Amino acid sequence: MNIAENKQGALRLKGLSYLILFFFCYESCSPALRVFLIGGNAMNGLLQTIVTIMPDILFAAVVVCAAIKYFKGEKITLLFFDKLVLFYIFFNLVYGTILSNLFIAAQGFRITYMPVIFYFIGRLYNKQKPELASATTHSIFSWFIIFGMLGLVFHFLFTGVEASLIQSTNHLQTAYFIPRMGGFFLTPVLFGTAMTITCIYFYYRLFTNKSSLNYLFIALTWACIFLSVSRGPIMAFFLGFILLSLIFKEWKKTLAVIIIIAVTSATLSLILTGSLNILTWLFSSTADTLSMGQGITRVELWRRSWHDFVQRPYGYGLGHAGATAVRYLKGTDTPAAVYTTDGWFLKIACETGIAGLLSYLALALYYLVLVKKNLSTHRYSLFSFVTVLFIMVNAQAVVANIYDFYPTISLFWLLMGYSINIIEQKQVNE
Repeated sequence: MNIAENKQGALRLKGLSYLILFFFCYESCSPALRVFLIGGNAMNGLLQTIVTIMPDILFAAVVVCAAIKYFKGEKITLLFFDKLVLFYIFFNLVYGTILSNLFIAAQGFRITYMPVIFYFIGRLYNKQKPELASATTHSIFSWFIIFGMLGLVFHFLFTGVEASLIQSTNHLQTAYFIPRMGGFFLTPVLFGTAMTITCIYFYYRLFTNKSSLNYLFIALTWACIFLSVSRGPIMAFFLGFILLSLIFKEWKKTLAVIIIIAVTSATLSLILTGSLNILTWLFSSTADTLSMGQGITRVELWRRSWHDFVQRPYGYGLGHAGATAVRYLKGTDTPAAVYTTDGWFLKIACETGIAGLLSYLALALYYLVLVKKNLSTHRYSLFSFVTVLFIMVNAQAVVANIYDFYPTISLFWLLMGYSINIIEQKQVNE
């Protein structure tokens, strides 16, 4: 291959990277954009249809672009972990569809398993310079910094607009002492989760990049997490913070970030409520939830979900649990686990039973084996960040359907693909 062909190949890959970046930029704004343009109405007419399906069109464009690259020579050497991912997708798709019907199964696939395709898109970077994967990742998280800043402006200067957009979706803006911030996602848990992942990324960058701007980005994203008043993302953040601190052991930087978090939290609490009550509530409410106390809404949903699982441990079918079940099956006579909107592990167990849950647990456990073998070698690469992200996501999945938080979970699977590339490159070099 001559130099011109090399340059052309690099440009094609750069084009895919830009398309991936645009996908995440649009997807993060699409909930607010859709409501702003057409309200909370269902698809009715050309404009409503285009606005509603645009994320799927962009997703298809990314997949087509990646497929072209694959058939033009960017082959993927299937590793054992790749096969586990494929088995996880196809088993739950086939078995879940057998238990369900095609329409409901298609909706369930779209929200849970379609984003996993990004894992293989990430794997397409395996023969390229690792700097390209890192640059693509950094561009996405740089956008999320802008996204968080815009969210803060939107929340404080256009509070009435934010509330009215949420009402257009037939929901009310929730509040715990203060109105909860949902950004352009219009959903505090989803917004808080995106900001948590971003904050942990820049904490990782603090150890691998000398720029002091990382402190500013951490403060900004932590403010967004705090204002979401979402306990799942907050707990996930502290888990990731502790793990990264233990991996790098640069305690001066860790202490500086702790001070930034404490000062930001106290300042926001005092300005918005005149006291530190919001801080004490966050800790007490989290403790009550973890202790499975009586009268707590989320705990009651877990209990109902567990009851649904016990009634049918072989599963209700793909799309018969979680958000899809709430949208299409709640109030019908069709057997479904409609209370599994909190807790992803119970959700997958209710959809495709014990076998479906085991298909994921096998994947997760094997990834932890890879982490044990490779973390020390790749501490200063994206692998360390993705390792922490993997543990954070799975911890939060106990209490939330984070694997259905599209597009955030698409980014998770993309980064998983990058991390496996790093391991594969090590094996090639050896």
